[in-house]
Amino acid sequence: MEFETVKAWLTRHTRHQIRNRWLLAALGLALLPLATVTGGILIFGLLRVITHDSTDPRMDVKCFWITLGIIPVMFLINLLIPQKREPEKYYHEDSAVDDSLVDSYVHRRKVQARFLLWIILTGPRLLSWSLFSFREISRLKKQDTHGCAAVLWLLMVKRSKVTYENIPLELDWVDVEATIAQLRYIPGVLFPKTPPAGVSLSDDLRTAIRTGAPI
Repeated sequence: MEFETVKAWLTRHTRHQIRNRWLLAALGLALLPLATVTGGILIFGLLRVITHDSTDPRMDVKCFWITLGIIPVMFLINLLIPQKREPEKYYHEDSAVDDSLVDSYVHRRKVQARFLLWIILTGPRLLSWSLFSFREISRLKKQDTHGCAAVLWLLMVKRSKVTYENIPLELDWVDVEATIAQLRYIPGVLFPKTPPAGVSLSDDLRTAIRTGAPI
């Protein structure tokens, strides 16, 4: 395996990632106004439902201004809400009927609330999505392609895990710490936990580099 072959593959992979990130950032910014307006309309509708018994003739105007005040807060809320996945809940037949009905009702209300919150926060999340894509573009442009390709080439030649201590013995000019940090973003680069610490490649990544295919 020639070094230039590995470097050419990594260069194509990096350019492909940059192009995809530009497309994602542009898509997020394009959908941002529509998503923000949709969230604002939903907030306004919820406010009118809550205040439907009000006799104030200017309640529509008040709800409108409240909505305008809430919209900027949505972007702040998006930064405060933790993004996590919760395990699915299953309701067993052997549970009590009353408990099952109550649990199902509560679960439905939680799903509805989360769905409404998801719509309301779509605009802020699209902005975060676009900003993340711009950060990824900046990171990819700063990537040490030559150093990363050198380590990939070494792993292709060795065909097994290479310890961190052995990398500078083979490539004395490579900044091992910085290069390893950049390699973590490449799918298929493995970091086995079994001692001694080192780095390896998955079979899929080896095949992609060897054939010049994307991964």
